[in-house]
Amino acid sequence: MQSKKKSLEIETLRGLACLLLVLYHVIGPLGGGLKIDLGSPFRVLADSMVYVRMPLFTFISGYIYSIYKIRGNDFSAYCVGKVRRLIVPLFFVGIPFSVLQVVGPGVNKEVGLIDALLSFYIPVNHFWFLQAVFIIFVFVGFLQWRGLLQTATRLYLLFLFSALVFLLPPFSVDAFGINGAVYLLPFFVTGMICHEKVSALKQSLKVIGPVVFVLISAVLLYVAAVDRELIVDRRSVVGLLVGCMSCVALLSTDMRSKALIWLGGYSYAIFLFHVLFAASSRFALGRLGVTDDSVLVAGGVLCGLLGPVLLSNIFSRFTLTSILFLGERVTRKKTPAVGLKVPQS
Repeated sequence: MQSKKKSLEIETLRGLACLLLVLYHVIGPLGGGLKIDLGSPFRVLADSMVYVRMPLFTFISGYIYSIYKIRGNDFSAYCVGKVRRLIVPLFFVGIPFSVLQVVGPGVNKEVGLIDALLSFYIPVNHFWFLQAVFIIFVFVGFLQWRGLLQTATRLYLLFLFSALVFLLPPFSVDAFGINGAVYLLPFFVTGMICHEKVSALKQSLKVIGPVVFVLISAVLLYVAAVDRELIVDRRSVVGLLVGCMSCVALLSTDMRSKALIWLGGYSYAIFLFHVLFAASSRFALGRLGVTDDSVLVAGGVLCGLLGPVLLSNIFSRFTLTSILFLGERVTRKKTPAVGLKVPQS
């Protein structure tokens, strides 16, 4: 097992996850984002990310959880920490963002005011991840607290349970993002398992792992280009296998990039605010008469990544804004907001 020292390969993957997330939301789903039509290379690229984007974010969260997992009898403090880190920004960033969509110019997604105000209960935007991962942290943390995840066998049983519920039909009402939690849980547990076996994985998969990821990426790109309907169902056996295999293969590459590590240090702020900056870029370039997809995508990605970095550095300077908008601790030194790893309180 690795120590609590920052893992450079995980920080690199965190930065990669940010890049994939922002790129996807800039391009957008069919009819959203830049409204890029079928047949475009950007549409193919966006569709091919479906099985990797959020599984990778969640895989990293599970991996990091295994480093800082709950110990002893501090479950209540653990939950308070998760509320601060995830639920407080949900109210002070997520709901205002959803309300802004109601009145904002050039918004593709139509959101009613009541839906926006109730988005803490029924998710309407990418903030569903906060609700979903909060449920996962509390659920897994409770099991850990009760001593039910002390062996590798129990972790594998938890993965089996998560895979089974993953394949069940979704709940009719997505209360507090429960469907998102069910979707993400297998990837979170995979991250936990990989942390426990990381040295063996890197040794045994150091050659085949990168090859597997390249093959998976090539197949996804091909299928997205030929028939996108074959890969849009995330909660499927294929979605489960491809998501888990991609995350494990990426970890086994032991990839390290200074640029991605730097970007990964701001991953939480990027997650929270990237859509705001990406949409602003699309609106501004549109008003300037820019129509070239390549320029629009590049501008959106650049703004979606660097805008939140700037905002994070501003918010981190003040206690109130760092708590409300970044979920940071009151006593924490003013440093860039680290990603979706949720530290203990």
